[in-house]
Amino acid sequence: MIRRTDIHRLIDGPVQDDPVLSLYLDMTVNSENKRTYNVFLNKQKSRFAELDSDRPSHHRVPLGATIARIERWIEEEFDESNKGVALFSQIGNDHIDAFQFPVRVANRLEISDWPVIGPLTEVLVSHRSYGVVLVDREHLRILRIRLGEVRQERSFAPDAYPTAHDVHAGGVATKDFQRRKAEEVRHFFKDFSHEVSEFDRQYEIDAFVLLGTNENVQQFREYLTAAIADRIIHTVHAPIDGTIAEILERVEPVFEETARKEAASAIELVRDRVRNSHRAVAGIGATLENLQEGKIDRLVIARNLESQGAQCTRCGFYLVQSGDGACPYCGGDVRYGVDLVESMLRIAAQQQIALEFVDAEPMSELAGVGALLRF
Repeated sequence: MIRRTDIHRLIDGPVQDDPVLSLYLDMTVNSENKRTYNVFLNKQKSRFAELDSDRPSHHRVPLGATIARIERWIEEEFDESNKGVALFSQIGNDHIDAFQFPVRVANRLEISDWPVIGPLTEVLVSHRSYGVVLVDREHLRILRIRLGEVRQERSFAPDAYPTAHDVHAGGVATKDFQRRKAEEVRHFFKDFSHEVSEFDRQYEIDAFVLLGTNENVQQFREYLTAAIADRIIHTVHAPIDGTIAEILERVEPVFEETARKEAASAIELVRDRVRNSHRAVAGIGATLENLQEGKIDRLVIARNLESQGAQCTRCGFYLVQSGDGACPYCGGDVRYGVDLVESMLRIAAQQQIALEFVDAEPMSELAGVGALLRF
């Protein structure tokens, strides 16, 4: 599974002389229950003339050995319950960074100076990590749901407070018992809140759903930290002992609706600010410039956006166009054929900028990408 730290590790790896092969494969099955990734992979091999002289049993070129290692990994390590794979290997190096996940990705093979992180970033960003908290007065269950599956689950049922044996019968006993039970609930809810916070710290939860009786949910919410409470997107009455299938059936529509609303809200906010020239920009050029100047707070980008440009070999600045072949900022030489979308996503990850991938059509008037500015 993918975590933000994985993206940063790929980005921040040491600079090497040898290029990196980045491979994304659609591992879904067709109507004949067969995977067709080999068709794509064989077609991609034909792009490289140096592979014509390669020998499967004794590789003559590093690229051939790298592809063979990747094919061996797929054969031995791929979990057939998954639908997508992302593989990264420096050509000439035995190490492979491999990720597999239960959602489809488009086939893509690139050889470049750095790992191509765009599709992996989209999988990470577009499939948030949700925490589902089920609570009653004596029990707590916490589930982490990602990509439609429960990834982690924890349950807590602390020992109840002991009941005194010398309590007199009648009204006094009843009042004492009620006070003890109320104190017990307060104690348990404090402990439960701590467990939710620890779960959040460990698994980087993006949003929470809180399930239980209306009374328990309302009371428990008061014990949660502000950082947790602010991320609760839905509360509903539900039994704590529901099966995983029942819980998923209840919460998946909530996740889908939340994602839809957040995407629509992000697009409309950027549109409105661009129209009013209020701390927002749109289009590759303006967005890339402000991104490199550290001015962007939130980036909204259309899926499958493509744009080629250049980069200065002296100052490193990315350019939509370079005019006479010199960098307009420092006068240095520029290199062409640079993937500007990939470059934007790399910078956004390094600056830890909030990112939203949305459908292309509603982003058309913004030329595919827009951003909210910090200042």
